[in-house]
Amino acid sequence: MANKNKYTVEQIKDAITKAGGFISIACKSLSCTRKTIYNYLEKYPELKEQVSDIREQYLDIAEASLIQKVKDGNTPELIFYLKTQGKKRGYTERADVDITSGGKSITDIKIEVFDTNKD
Repeated sequence: MANKNKYTVEQIKDAITKAGGFISIACKSLSCTRKTIYNYLEKYPELKEQVSDIREQYLDIAEASLIQKVKDGNTPELIFYLKTQGKKRGYTERADVDITSGGKSITDIKIEVFDTNKD
């Protein structure tokens, strides 16, 4: 019978931290499969929380960098920021359409097509 706990929780945690929250990189450092680490994440919620915390930290760093570039007037970053954060002000390339009625999804739609080319 195979040993189900080949690694300690601390070894998994250390590998995830060193890998910056990337599971595939952590797997390479431990010489294990992704399934192994995903099994640990399911079994030990503190590991799943650690992955989430690391990813949030990197998101904070990326947002801070983006804001600095926006402040510096970098055009691509300005456009990206306006498209993602300025939607309420009309900075979007597509329109989001809400097809609800009274908070309920519309499931029965009747479409009639009229031929305007009839003589």
